[in-house]
Amino acid sequence: MITVENIKHLIPQGETTTVQFKLRSEEAYKMGVEMVAFSNTQGGMLIIGVNDKTGVISGLSFEEIQQTNALLVNAASENVKPAIVITTETVNIDGQNVLVATIPKGKDKPYKDNKGIIWVKNGSDKRKVFSNNELRVMMQSCGTLSADSDSVAGTSYKDISEPILKNFLYKRYTEELTNAGIFGHLIQSTDIEDIVQAIDANFTIEKLLKNISLMNEAGQLTLSGLLLLGKSIQRYKPVFTIKGVSFVGNSVATTEFRDKLPNREVEGNLLKQYESSISFINRNLKAIQIEKEFNSTGQLEIPLEVFVETLTNAFIHRDYYINSPIRLFVFDNRIEIHSPGILPDSVTEETIKQGISVPRNQLLFDNAKYLLPYTGIGSGIMRAMKSYDKILFQNNIAIEEFVITILRDETIEDMNNDTVNLNNDTVNLNNDTVNRENDIVNQKSERVREIFERVKIENERVKNELIQVYSFIEQNPLVKIVQIEKFNKKSNITNKRYLKILKDNGLIEYTGSDKTGGYRVVAGNG
Repeated sequence: MITVENIKHLIPQGETTTVQFKLRSEEAYKMGVEMVAFSNTQGGMLIIGVNDKTGVISGLSFEEIQQTNALLVNAASENVKPAIVITTETVNIDGQNVLVATIPKGKDKPYKDNKGIIWVKNGSDKRKVFSNNELRVMMQSCGTLSADSDSVAGTSYKDISEPILKNFLYKRYTEELTNAGIFGHLIQSTDIEDIVQAIDANFTIEKLLKNISLMNEAGQLTLSGLLLLGKSIQRYKPVFTIKGVSFVGNSVATTEFRDKLPNREVEGNLLKQYESSISFINRNLKAIQIEKEFNSTGQLEIPLEVFVETLTNAFIHRDYYINSPIRLFVFDNRIEIHSPGILPDSVTEETIKQGISVPRNQLLFDNAKYLLPYTGIGSGIMRAMKSYDKILFQNNIAIEEFVITILRDETIEDMNNDTVNLNNDTVNLNNDTVNRENDIVNQKSERVREIFERVKIENERVKNELIQVYSFIEQNPLVKIVQIEKFNKKSNITNKRYLKILKDNGLIEYTGSDKTGGYRVVAGNG
């Protein structure tokens, strides 16, 4: 039930993706268009009796409420295809009645108006949809289209790896098999039919696989069955693999690379691809000695859990209607995981950080947890960010790709003999040019250049990056270091170093408490 407090809280915040104001109801077609846009996106509320420009309440009369209710119900049934069911409530706010119509998120997308036009919300506004890709994502999100449940022509039980199948069945039916005395080393030495009989005496292996939708009635594997249990996915789906390259430098345009993930290492099911990818990560990232003892074991520069979560996320949630591989790139300053397909409908870069998950491949999602290391509750990205917070997300609609970027701490090397005393240690900064989009923005202001003439640093790259930080602080007084990190995409260590240089040269200062304070330009420099 919608309360007065709910509405009073929503109105001052203005219109959003899920809230729309109307002073009075419009013709049935226009109201139907609004409902179509809500249904194709996240659902929402039409609040009638509120000025959409000012937020001022102009209550409805009894007659207007009756007429508006009838019009909305008519719009939902006659102007939305397929028809939807809405709920309406009258809320009295300080003596004035507003009508609230709640439109649910659609389960049969895409919805169209009675002219056949598909609409979606675009912020507080709406727009038409023309892209086939966008329509496919809509249909995937509500389960009307799913590549992972499609059958793969030409496949049969012969394409299944029995050792993988036995492990899968044990993980899925642990209780039944343990009760039958089949566990541990006995799993692999037990005949597959005996394992199936222990699970259910009425089943054959084919019937069991059909029952869990990993095989169709004709005996062909579904895509999920092939991806999870197949000896070689690539025989039938050659691009459903992962490509890995470790580059020298920070651009894919370089002609130098340190390592490549050989095709032979990733020929096989998703478990084989996952294990090979983790091995590739392990051999291409630095191990850092944490403990003081000389013989202590090094720790990977980025926690391995980050890659466990992000790689399994790519294998399970990628769009299998797109015929291209997952790409894993290791650069000097970052690691990128390129996953085919944009985020599922209603999911954004921000919502995935909150653990919101909409499985694109429901069948694969339900079964992969018996082979791959994930829980299936949508918390993987949250766990990755908890262990390492320098992770960026980009939903690239133009090229139908979702990219996860994991930033590395920059290598500290020679800085053309320009030394900076930081905590009484001389730190040599890297003199290599960092070729990363949007990473270096060369500030041309003559005033700022004059200020930096007294900063005795000959290295032009470092000076440009210091100017970057200085200018950002100047434009954002009392900014915190975490905001600077988001702005320039540099590590915490690098930004602390830059801030110390600026403070030591009298250009900035920290003012206020740890909780409310921040950095600002010193008076006379701004």
